Amino acid sequence: MTISWEICCRIKVKNGVKCLIMELWLIRHGTTKANLQGRLQGRLDFPLGDQGKKEAYLLGRRLHEQRFSFFFCSPLQRARQTASIIAAQGRTPKPIYISLLAEYDWGVIQGMTKAEIGKRYPEILQRLQRDFHHAIIPGAEGMSGLFYRVRLFYALLSRIAGKRSGQEKVNPILIVSHGRFLQAFIIYFLKYNYKEFWPFSLAPASLTILQGDFQRTRRLRLFNDTCHLSGMSRNVDEQNENMKI
Repeated sequence: MTISWEICCRIKVKNGVKCLIMELWLIRHGTTKANLQGRLQGRLDFPLGDQGKKEAYLLGRRLHEQRFSFFFCSPLQRARQTASIIAAQGRTPKPIYISLLAEYDWGVIQGMTKAEIGKRYPEILQRLQRDFHHAIIPGAEGMSGLFYRVRLFYALLSRIAGKRSGQEKVNPILIVSHGRFLQAFIIYFLKYNYKEFWPFSLAPASLTILQGDFQRTRRLRLFNDTCHLSGMSRNVDEQNENMKI
């Protein structure tokens, strides 16, 4: 898939009122060794592997001509490294590290593979196999905690849009975060019911673009695009967000 490189926010008039149409460019961090091992990383602070660094570099090359109004990033190392590699190649603002963008806390199974979960917590593995996204895990953040963070971050972006509603042109906002958080944010932004099946899965170093005015207009403009990684040997196919559980 391709994207155009024009200014990506504009003013739309509704009933005589100007509403800012803003674009959010969502990036999942590059691949880590834990990804390759099929581990639920959660809040554990794994760094990028060699593959992930190359993915971030190729993504940075794709974005190097694009200007952004803000650059938000998770404070976890794998996201920070991805953001740093991107920023070194382009015209991005200095990344702002915000804890709201951290990955989901998986509780007692954090850092484990499917085999390790099955050996130590067979009942939890059964729950994950029945419903990966909604399984109740001891010590985990839970849907209420995750979507609380999502709502707070959405509110922050809405305030930014509101303060710029009088401008004719505004550059998009760049966001580097993690698979599960970004899935939840997309679901919330598009007003899907998070209690039902989650239809979104994001590959490492992928680009997704959301467009909207934080009032009525909400659009998925680009989804899980990895064309910048074409020709690169991929050891993980979308990292199998559900660990093949």
